[in-house]
Amino acid sequence: MPNGLHADAISALLTLGRELTHASLTAALVQRAADEVAPLGFEPPLSLTLAPVWHWRLPVSPIVAATGLLPLPMHQLPSQIRTGLPFVPAIACYLDCTSWGEQVLGGLLFLWDSAKAHHVPALVGARGGEHPVLLLRQVYARLLDGRELAVHTAESDAQFHDIFNSVPQGIVVVAAHAQVNEVASSLLKIPVGQVEVEVLGQAMRAARSRCYNSTALDQAYQPLQQSLDAEVVVDWQLDDRIWRVDTHPILRSGYNGRVWLFQDVTAQIKLERMLRREASHDPLTGLFNRRAFFDRAQEYYQTRGPLPVEADGAVPGAQMALLMFDIDHFKKVNDTYGHPVGDQVLKEVARRAQAQLREGDVLARYGGEEFIVLLIHCSSEVARAAAERLRLAMQAKPFQVDGVDIEVRISVGLALRRDEAETLAEVIERADQNLYRAKREGRNRVVDGCGLLPI
Repeated sequence: MPNGLHADAISALLTLGRELTHASLTAALVQRAADEVAPLGFEPPLSLTLAPVWHWRLPVSPIVAATGLLPLPMHQLPSQIRTGLPFVPAIACYLDCTSWGEQVLGGLLFLWDSAKAHHVPALVGARGGEHPVLLLRQVYARLLDGRELAVHTAESDAQFHDIFNSVPQGIVVVAAHAQVNEVASSLLKIPVGQVEVEVLGQAMRAARSRCYNSTALDQAYQPLQQSLDAEVVVDWQLDDRIWRVDTHPILRSGYNGRVWLFQDVTAQIKLERMLRREASHDPLTGLFNRRAFFDRAQEYYQTRGPLPVEADGAVPGAQMALLMFDIDHFKKVNDTYGHPVGDQVLKEVARRAQAQLREGDVLARYGGEEFIVLLIHCSSEVARAAAERLRLAMQAKPFQVDGVDIEVRISVGLALRRDEAETLAEVIERADQNLYRAKREGRNRVVDGCGLLPI
């Protein structure tokens, strides 16, 4: 049954039709499908136990084209109407309204009991506009078209809102008012559905103020203050989530309104970070791997300016140096205690080495039991002191693994960059040669380009 204004209008129309025809009952009908007719109302109202849809086809006859009014044999009526009435119908007529509408097939059904049947001949014999009841055709047709449009609009709205609220992203559509879906409602702490633009603005500012990157967001949204057509995509770091927020004008014009899309990219960003870390870090020690070390060291080398050179190859003041070190007799550790213990030793070496370096220095596992360090912005004295700290940190106390004390010593090769023409590969080669000298000349020592450092 229709609701609201259409229901009231149909009820009034049926009342008028009953008065004009002296019918015992009037009914408003609409053809919903090929063999389905739905009653939209009755006058007087029936307490229906009838089926909401009748398996029937609205009648069509040449007489309908002339007058719109068609007598119906009682046996042609749906069984639901013939058995569900509070009186025994004697005559039935159908007033076709289809030709006066644009979209919907429908008409009015009139029933008379035997006491009122004498009014029917004047109606059936009417031609053109001779009887006022014929004027109801155009009125009812327009009501049906309006009702159909309202039903379709309501269905479309319901479908839109169902889709709008079922998508996993937050959506806000801003025009005269703001339309907010469930995800955006939860994020911004405002009601679902239509809200005032001022309320939305306050909620947006409050949410951004809670973001860890609120200052950067304020700067990112400055273009919105200058142009209605600005488009901005930026990540909100809100609580423990990361939201990628895309805002752009509707149909490329801010005068049409604006859309805000909120996509939770927390899992995606965590995965990207994990993949980047796996690609750049040694899985055992957590240090940079060889490839990542080269990338970072090469980037630093390319950004450095000219470096003055001393006669002996050492560079005074701020410069850079490379340390290469490995664990003395590490094969013996693996052979004696097994590779799992050897892995624990490697992890502890990495931890102790990292603790001796400054922020900005780059430590990496170069391969096997070999490690490499890029020391930045350091003098030759600082580089030599750092190498010695690394050596002493390893022998300061035994490594305890599974209740076993293991003495660990390292050999260190140190090389300082001679000038800006010397490549990273060349400095690494010199550091590696000095490491080889340290091992060849007794291990547990530091060797730089000037010779051995005292043990």
